[in-house]
Amino acid sequence: MEPAQGFSFVFKPDLKQVSDLICNTWARPCWNYDTGLLELHIMRPTGDPELTVGQVSEDGRLASFQAYMPFEVEYYGDRYKAVFASFLTVSSDFHGKGLAGPQQGMLIEKAIEKGYDLYITMCEVGAASNRAVEKIFAKKNLPVQVVNVLQYTAALRELVEPVLPKEATGKTRLYTKNDKPNIIGLVKDLGADAPLRKIIPEADIDFLFADRPHTRTWVFDDNGTIRGLANLLLLEVIEPDESRALNVYFDNVSFGDLDEDEQAAFIGDIMLALQETDYNTAFMPKIGYVPEEPFRKYRFRVAPRQVNLYISPLKEGVLPKGIREVDSFYLDVY
Repeated sequence: MEPAQGFSFVFKPDLKQVSDLICNTWARPCWNYDTGLLELHIMRPTGDPELTVGQVSEDGRLASFQAYMPFEVEYYGDRYKAVFASFLTVSSDFHGKGLAGPQQGMLIEKAIEKGYDLYITMCEVGAASNRAVEKIFAKKNLPVQVVNVLQYTAALRELVEPVLPKEATGKTRLYTKNDKPNIIGLVKDLGADAPLRKIIPEADIDFLFADRPHTRTWVFDDNGTIRGLANLLLLEVIEPDESRALNVYFDNVSFGDLDEDEQAAFIGDIMLALQETDYNTAFMPKIGYVPEEPFRKYRFRVAPRQVNLYISPLKEGVLPKGIREVDSFYLDVY
């Protein structure tokens, strides 16, 4: 794949330059795409930074960027090597220069060269990115299909506060690396009932739950037995007036063998602990891999935003039954 005319490809571009590109380009409100936010997705121990590509103008400016994050996924019972595409950005200074197609095409070719089976991405319903995805896959003669339309549930801090427990249960605490052997079973079972789920390798556990930027993880410790796990991202949002707000995102949640009351108590403990931060809104993706009732108790309600989940096979015959829709899934949602 050739770059757009007048531009050249750059692999593994500097993440500070990528941060500046995204933050200067994306419409508000949007996350503050600092280097930490990029690193928490791209720099996993089992990640592949070589699957980050940009295009540079003749005067050396980073004009576009996209990253693929590799995962092993389980799709209707079979295991596949997959890439999750995100962060597609074309600088406002270079709109109309034909950058999006080569940007996506180069990464598709690299993923195929590296032997990946599936491509996965998410695009907000109605956004131009949907057409960009469909167009480049048509050009590559590869099928691509929406398999789910997801939403978020959200809870405003001021609505959560009146229903918080008066005190914590004493069973919920922050994760430490010493807990790793005791959560491996919970991590292996994450999303086990969903027809599509990512698999978290043991090598990534401490990074995901302790080391990566902007993360905080709680466990439900019942007399020395860890029975629940909730991993959150605390991310800054740039508002339309350029002010900053803190939002919270439930990223990886396992209720293990907790009963309904214990599930609600666990989420209540976490929401109570979050009072120590200045968060504005808490989000939980409505994707069906964990019960929603514990979140509803703390006034999480469905938000209007809708997002398309796309899948494409990158190898002929890798999906003998074709691309199939899913009614639930467990993947990164951002």
